[in-house]
Amino acid sequence: MRTLILFRHAKAVRAHEAPSDEARGLTGRGRRDAAAAGAAMEDAGLKPKLALISPAIRTRETAEYGLQNFALESRFEDALYHAAPEGLWDAFSASEAESVVIVGHNPGIGELVSALVHQAHDGSKLARDLSGHFPTAAFAAFEIRGDLMRAAGPRLLTAWKPDRE
Repeated sequence: MRTLILFRHAKAVRAHEAPSDEARGLTGRGRRDAAAAGAAMEDAGLKPKLALISPAIRTRETAEYGLQNFALESRFEDALYHAAPEGLWDAFSASEAESVVIVGHNPGIGELVSALVHQAHDGSKLARDLSGHFPTAAFAAFEIRGDLMRAAGPRLLTAWKPDRE
């Protein structure tokens, strides 16, 4: 069994505050929320070994602040920039690490979280909270059994989102 952690980038500056979408960095709140998310991952006992990160500045900074306490390999993958759920799943499937965190963007991250929660047939309050809006700096961790997205047999392990959203 493998672990997949889906981590949405933290709060970024507005589009007009950066020369391009890819160049948008984190706000002060974003840096704090990313660090809090990383602490929540540690508190939950998650131990990612590989980080797959969109090349955008906001995802790079989210990884820097949120994953700083983990001993892991990091890879920046162009295909993760605004990837659809299938692209995120493909990146996870292509990796061989036992525990993978993907730092990416909505709507893809949130849509994959919703799809995995639905496939898990998890009716818990935690699962219901994830099925709608997936806010900045939120993460959801799943135990994955199998190789194909539809036959994955996911189980929601834990999730976290900032209090203010």
